[in-house]
Amino acid sequence: MADDELHSNGSSADEWRLLLTLLAMCAIMMAAGGMFLKVTAASTPTIRLGDMSQAAMVEIHDASGATVLSGEFRSRVDGLGNTEKDAALIDRRGRRVVGEVEVEIPAAGRSDRRPELEVDIIGGLPPNQTFSVVIDDRAVATFRTDDRGSVDMEVVEGEIPPPPFVG
Repeated sequence: MADDELHSNGSSADEWRLLLTLLAMCAIMMAAGGMFLKVTAASTPTIRLGDMSQAAMVEIHDASGATVLSGEFRSRVDGLGNTEKDAALIDRRGRRVVGEVEVEIPAAGRSDRRPELEVDIIGGLPPNQTFSVVIDDRAVATFRTDDRGSVDMEVVEGEIPPPPFVG
């Protein structure tokens, strides 16, 4: 019986050592994961739309840089003082495309809101291709069309961009 008690106590000590080793390994892995997230977040660019309060023109450029769609912004200020700019789009032949580009700019002092960019185009572009959104000669985003040549994208300044967005 004494051997059984000794074996039991030794086993218990081994179990505690194993448990402490596993806990230490978990703590190390959690710390490493936290560091990885910090490094990854620091190297991941966030969306920077910049000041678009005076934006007048928007263009959609293809991969070669040629303008395939364009439009002029019209502006309105809502009841809260936010500025909303939207542009209907036309192709190179002057035909209107179904969709628009919209920019929302929060009123001064509205720290709870950030500038937003929305691109909504239905079937007006070649499918499965990458395009750039250019506002007043400044590229602010890229997107990829779906298999119908459409895109529905909304991004907010300061967020991490969704693939294949590049801000």
